[in-house]
Amino acid sequence: MSVQVIRIAMLNTDVPVPNVCSKLGSYGDIFHNLLSAAACRISAGVHIESTNFDVVAGEYPSIQDHDVLLITGSASSAYDDIEWIRRLDDYILDVYTHNPRVRIFGSCFGHQLVCQSLLRTHCVRVEKDPNGWELGVQEIQLTENFWKRLGSPPEGTTSPLDRKLRLQFVHADHVILPTPGLLPESWMTMGSTQHCAVQGVYQPGRVLTFQGHFEFDRFVNTETLRVFGAAWEPEKLKDALMAIDADDDSKLAAEIVVRFLTEKGEGRGDVPRGAGGLLTPPLEE
Repeated sequence: MSVQVIRIAMLNTDVPVPNVCSKLGSYGDIFHNLLSAAACRISAGVHIESTNFDVVAGEYPSIQDHDVLLITGSASSAYDDIEWIRRLDDYILDVYTHNPRVRIFGSCFGHQLVCQSLLRTHCVRVEKDPNGWELGVQEIQLTENFWKRLGSPPEGTTSPLDRKLRLQFVHADHVILPTPGLLPESWMTMGSTQHCAVQGVYQPGRVLTFQGHFEFDRFVNTETLRVFGAAWEPEKLKDALMAIDADDDSKLAAEIVVRFLTEKGEGRGDVPRGAGGLLTPPLEE
């Protein structure tokens, strides 16, 4: 049996809190283990290889040696005027524009930065969520188009009910579309929660992002929130920790990512205006 090797550049944009890091390593390590396990479950001929890069410290891959960029979560905000964030923003657009074979996945901060980088000329932006933090396990209602393409798994594998996906959350920023549901042609939104309307974006064969954390489980999110919420009112922190202590669909989410990494590329790689191409007409979900 032939083996398809997928080489992922793990662009680490932060370091896990100490208790998580000592047990599980970097965010890139956590992603690697989850995606490798998912590939074993659904794609026996797929082998995941990964290399960690600390982009905060200026480490970047040789793009010809990798098939995928994976941008992790971070305590920073995509709109922060910080040199390493500006550089990463430019790098994502450059790879997308000039290397159409390379796929891009972003989680939380990664989701927000990818949207900001690739869709800013379509007036997509990232800002502080006026509704505050989205925390713990929340249920995402997947869009019909995304469900048909990636969310509905083959017979015999785990499947959520009624196009829903439960993930762990810890974020206070969100992605804003100028007109809800409208994106450039060949792009679509992944889903929404009651709290956050844009839970991810997807361009077949090119880009996938999740606002939620399939790389977080009860342990990871609890330890993270104990650090992030150390100064919160005790009752607020207690409620958040209770929301974390729930079952999620992280395995299914990892399988969705593997299906994205192995699907036949169909995105045309349309480049937004100002990056060497023309903005394509919007597609309504």
